[in-house]
Amino acid sequence: MKLADRLHRLGTETAFAVSAQAADWAAKGHKVYPFHLGDINLPTPENIVEATIRAIRDGKTGYCPGIGILPLREALAEDVGARRGVQYRAENVAIQPGGKPVIGKFISAVMNPGDEVLYPNPGYPIYESQIEFQGGVAVPYGYVETEDGFAIDLEALKDSITERTRILIYNNYQNPISAESSREEMEALAELALEHDWWVLSDEAYYEIRYGGTPRSIVALPGMQERTVILYTFSKKYAMTGWRLGAAIGPESVIQIISKLNTNHESCSNHFIQWAMIEALQGDQSGPRNILEELRRRRDAA
Repeated sequence: MKLADRLHRLGTETAFAVSAQAADWAAKGHKVYPFHLGDINLPTPENIVEATIRAIRDGKTGYCPGIGILPLREALAEDVGARRGVQYRAENVAIQPGGKPVIGKFISAVMNPGDEVLYPNPGYPIYESQIEFQGGVAVPYGYVETEDGFAIDLEALKDSITERTRILIYNNYQNPISAESSREEMEALAELALEHDWWVLSDEAYYEIRYGGTPRSIVALPGMQERTVILYTFSKKYAMTGWRLGAAIGPESVIQIISKLNTNHESCSNHFIQWAMIEALQGDQSGPRNILEELRRRRDAA
């Protein structure tokens, strides 16, 4: 029997294949230093673990709304908005089983077949995979090395723009090269998005994994909140990579479509973990502070 023709366009994340090989090597007694996944081999803060257990014991184990429970959406809207200098409401938030699903659902919501999507390369491989799989044209943009690290090659990016360009995928505090946009670079990208009427996916998985200064989000620039969806994840800040919970945060028109896709894909995200994430956002913050300090110690040692 023949499989679907479109499958040849579906990529993967080879880091997970390497992860399996590394685990097998470690099981044979070898010392393995894993650099393949953006994992954090630190325990999830205890207050979050206890809140999860309470939620299970309280019976939060059935279905819940596909868009996510209202108390978490309210808490996340307040937290994300306050940290970025904008205002969100619960209607701007759709809870997801991790940050990764936001990529495919955002593309499903705003991209038509044949549309061109600008995405960072090097970057997260699922960007290209989802663009191509859903019938778009993946157009990479790169980086140039500077005295301060790396910067987006804006001139090359501009040269890649055509009348079919519809979307910009932007990953500040970038994976894998840790590039941080200057204010001028971010403003230049926003200007292009406004000029060409693009949708923007702002991947902010590492937004708060930083050791100094105040992070910036493109949504805070004039005209950008209305056209930008934030990819949010609990994985990094709270050392919860295996818990699989995140969110799409953006204009209500797109969030409603993403909620409908939730219903089609997974019905809803894990119910009891959603209740625990309210504790993550509003409870004791010593856990994420300790995680960040340990990561800083490792960075300095390296």
